[in-house]
Amino acid sequence: MRELIESVEGNFHQYSNLLRKIWDNPNLSDMNQHSPHLNELLKTLADIQDEVIDFRLKKIISEEHPYLPQIQIDKLKQNGPHSKQPLRQVVEYFLQQRRSLVKLLNALPEENWERTGVHEVEGHVSFKELVRRMIEKDRKILSELSQVLTQVPAS
Repeated sequence: MRELIESVEGNFHQYSNLLRKIWDNPNLSDMNQHSPHLNELLKTLADIQDEVIDFRLKKIISEEHPYLPQIQIDKLKQNGPHSKQPLRQVVEYFLQQRRSLVKLLNALPEENWERTGVHEVEGHVSFKELVRRMIEKDRKILSELSQVLTQVPAS
């Protein structure tokens, strides 16, 4: 578990460092103009993170074998709670949610890592497996985020 927690912490720091570049670059102040893809990516990421943390991980901890519906990414892109928020607010929320996740994982008793939920498509999935998948997807997203940020003109 320690290795997974360290990976989540490392990903949090990478997100923090990359997202700080947005605020340090005046060309990124109007994200829709310079990079609508980055804008959509970050807002969708915040919405998916809510789904994973609040409606999967926390549910597994608090309920016995909860039902875990499949995440509907297209619906989130259109109607997600963060889709209409200013990007700065979304990024701050995202980082705060990640900070809270790191604290949760560090405080979580070891036996909770083996608790499971019943995924709509996959059947029983453990808390530990969901965290592992989150880390794996984070690596892909961090790489994409880094590439998108390099395509925006420097300040």
